[in-house]
Amino acid sequence: MGLKGRRAAAPARGGVGLFDGQLLATWRLHSRISIEFLAAIPAAGLRIAPAGPRARTLGQVFAHQHNVRFAWLRHFAPAAVRDVTPFTKGAEPTAAQLRAAFTASGQAVERFLARVLTGEAKIKSFRRSPVRWMSYLISHESHHRGQIAAALRQHGHKLPTEVSIRLLWQDWYWGKE
Repeated sequence: MGLKGRRAAAPARGGVGLFDGQLLATWRLHSRISIEFLAAIPAAGLRIAPAGPRARTLGQVFAHQHNVRFAWLRHFAPAAVRDVTPFTKGAEPTAAQLRAAFTASGQAVERFLARVLTGEAKIKSFRRSPVRWMSYLISHESHHRGQIAAALRQHGHKLPTEVSIRLLWQDWYWGKE
């Protein structure tokens, strides 16, 4: 029998196992990369808006990523976002506001994942799989990192090699959390 139609195994109650620890460590790595990437963007870079009729500034793209985290957490467990505030549509947050938001939502995602892995909370979609949900968040945010890096380059803001190679690629291979 193939994998189609199978449900993810329910996590065992109790402590976080080896795989669970790796899952949480992967989220922490991704979250750190997002915050360091944000820090590497010049203040003027957050105001860049790619061409297009509904284009968002790069600051608004970061705000969107945070708001997606917030929306999923609120959907799964409203109490998980008690200390997380979304940005209003069209907001132009500063780098400091974005960093604080990414820190808060990143920690909220990690806490929620830990609760799911110990059986204290549930993912209501994504076939109830915390791996699928986390993979979705990482792929969604990585897609936007690519958009942001391309827009910066197109507007004359080339990212330093330390960011474009080490942070966005090599940290996944060899980096620490």
